[in-house]
Amino acid sequence: MLSLLLTLLLLWLFFKLGIGLIKIIGFLLVVGIMFFFFAYLLLPFLAIMLVGSLVWATTR
Repeated sequence: MLSLLLTLLLLWLFFKLGIGLIKIIGFLLVVGIMFFFFAYLLLPFLAIMLVGSLVWATTR
């Protein structure tokens, strides 16, 4: 119930500030693309770098 009230409050605030629904949807789309990039591309790359640095540190 609280999240529904917060959503209604945010929609009312965006409407009062003059931020349109298209801008809100665009912002959510950009956030989704950034999450996809971080979760599926950056985290495996960081894991590979971590494993490589651990192997390098143990063999040095």
